[in-house]
Amino acid sequence: MKKYRTLSIFISALNAIGIVCLIYCAALYLSHDTYIVNPDGMLPITNWERGGMMLIMGQLPMLIANTLGFLFVLKKETSIFKRLLFFIPSIIEVILVLHYIIR
Repeated sequence: MKKYRTLSIFISALNAIGIVCLIYCAALYLSHDTYIVNPDGMLPITNWERGGMMLIMGQLPMLIANTLGFLFVLKKETSIFKRLLFFIPSIIEVILVLHYIIR
């Protein structure tokens, strides 16, 4: 039982870190800031493009973390609707990634 609780705490922390990264990258992308961080770099990139690319790279790890949360954090007796709430960050990220790709 203690091993299950440790796993649950680890997965919850992983989801929290993923949400913080999502907020940071979404803020960079949605601000549409055209400041170039490193203008002398090989590929100068604006802040909003950097945020969009980080969202694309973080999409699969966020989906994995949310799936682990869905499977292991809440008990099986919990309603499926409450367990599906783990996927809200993944849905937001997919919407932002699609907006970045289409735009």
